[in-house]
Amino acid sequence: MSDAERAEAAFWATFLRNRNVDATTAGDGAVAVAGGYALCAAGTAVTYAIGAGAARPLRADDFEVVEGFYDARGLPARFELEVETLTAAETLLRDRGYQDEGLELAVYAGPVATRPVPEGIAVRRTTDRTLFADLLVRGAAETIHDVGVLHRSAVLNASAGTLVVASIGGTDVGVGALGVSGDAAFFYSGAVLPAYRGRGVHGALIAGRMNLAAGLGVSTAITKTAVGSPVGRTAERFGLVPAGTRRRLIRAA
Repeated sequence: MSDAERAEAAFWATFLRNRNVDATTAGDGAVAVAGGYALCAAGTAVTYAIGAGAARPLRADDFEVVEGFYDARGLPARFELEVETLTAAETLLRDRGYQDEGLELAVYAGPVATRPVPEGIAVRRTTDRTLFADLLVRGAAETIHDVGVLHRSAVLNASAGTLVVASIGGTDVGVGALGVSGDAAFFYSGAVLPAYRGRGVHGALIAGRMNLAAGLGVSTAITKTAVGSPVGRTAERFGLVPAGTRRRLIRAA
């Protein structure tokens, strides 16, 4: 779904271009490519091109732009591509040495509407980035091999959007973030502490962000998760429907 790709890519590109930089982030940034952006926040998970090919088919010069962008930062070129875009560019990808990373992502989208938060769970907005990052790390630790990348990504994610925390009985048990791009709200960084899974917390985090998005006046909500994840089924219960599948690829050294 090109609109979802463009919204997500534009959200991250705007953030990376506008945030304050220091010696550790001087190489961060974004470059436009074929309707999307190559993104770089060094040392985090945001080091791939997203939305490339959303505006038109990918060409050799698009790959040169992306590869030059990452080469200048000492990183391998990476793409997150819709399956249709990947299929259309299959020959170029193969000839330029790209390999599938083995991650398949499902995208969900739907109209923004106010939703009731499940009973027994409270969702609040927070500006406490340290709290958010800590809960995100604890909620996602078993799915990430590189804890350093996870922690740096959590800090980045906490800085980029509007944050919510879910609690049960006064105990904080999950987090989620929301970023706005144009008329779309992108839901990202949803995580629940292992001991509290299966109790409706993910649904509460989606509902809480839906309500925030409604207050911001945007009309479309977007999220993504690994194919087959229970998060996808939860998203559907809150009005989001499958809107595409993506895969990530990396250029071999």
